[in-house]
Amino acid sequence: MSATMFDVTKEIKLDHDNVRDLFDRFKAAADLKQKAVLANTLIREMTIHGDAEEVSVYNDYSVVGLGDAAVHNQEEHAEIKQLLSAADKTTVDKPEYTSVIERAVTAFLTHAKEEEDEQHPLLRNKLSAQDNDRLARAFLKARKLVPTRPQNASAVAQQKAAPAQASTSNKEFAPLRFAHPEF
Repeated sequence: MSATMFDVTKEIKLDHDNVRDLFDRFKAAADLKQKAVLANTLIREMTIHGDAEEVSVYNDYSVVGLGDAAVHNQEEHAEIKQLLSAADKTTVDKPEYTSVIERAVTAFLTHAKEEEDEQHPLLRNKLSAQDNDRLARAFLKARKLVPTRPQNASAVAQQKAAPAQASTSNKEFAPLRFAHPEF
């Protein structure tokens, strides 16, 4: 086993913090091209994050007594995915562009705050250091395998075992402020 131990709640919060930072940059951007680049990055990061949680972290929630929270989170993720799909289909030249992006990000950040305030303290208390590390590594691995754009549930299920990163090849992305560790 590696000497480095990871904390799943820190890795999840890192994604949340990247979305917060990207959203601040999106709101401050005056240039439409820069707004589009930031929106592309927001959509990609929220999609990867949600799908990675679903195929890794939420599987262990029932083991630590958070089964109901996992179901609740998956319901919220379904709503966020619909908003992300709408955002992904909207173009920067449309009058509703900013509000569509803002609705998706606001739903994501509301969900993120709930996880951080209510669920993460319970996870940290109930997971052993080894289980926390195992779950963090599963989450980090899942981030590399899940789709990078919003997809329907059957497409996600088909691609769980295969990398799906090619779907963003024609998009430009902004740099992220925070980076996950490599292992």
